[in-house]
Amino acid sequence: MLGIKSYNPKLYTELSQIIKDQKIRLQGLKGKKIKDIWVAWEKNSDEWFNDLPVIIRFEDCQLELCAYKSGEYAITFNQIDLTEEIDYYGTDFLLSWEQNKLMQLAESINKRIDKVEMIEYLEQLNGVSLHLGEGYLAVCNGLDENVIYNNRVEGAQYKFTDL
Repeated sequence: MLGIKSYNPKLYTELSQIIKDQKIRLQGLKGKKIKDIWVAWEKNSDEWFNDLPVIIRFEDCQLELCAYKSGEYAITFNQIDLTEEIDYYGTDFLLSWEQNKLMQLAESINKRIDKVEMIEYLEQLNGVSLHLGEGYLAVCNGLDENVIYNNRVEGAQYKFTDL
């Protein structure tokens, strides 16, 4: 899917589905340190290609997070081989996986996860947040593409569920 070999995510639309399928694995991230974070990089325009998963690696696993469509979100573990080429639907995009490329992600490297939350916005599944020993990282749905937050966005339209 998305031009990534071996990537076959289940697209979630309901929090209850994620809790059923992924709660134990997401809870297992607590106490782990983020080793590095990978994103797809478009080489011609020299920018983040935010339609593809954000990959957060730990010593013993990698968490792959991806907003697909509004209200659809994918959470997978260990499916993406970062050495494989990306062929995004046969387009001319020149894409590659890049490690620790985004400045906004740099402050999350080597930080320990204290808490994992699911985020809903306007009653739709929106993303995953990681409360870090010193900091915060959320990968959310920005209307069919990934958006990254380093600060928790608050408001009546948001609902946070601890895992």
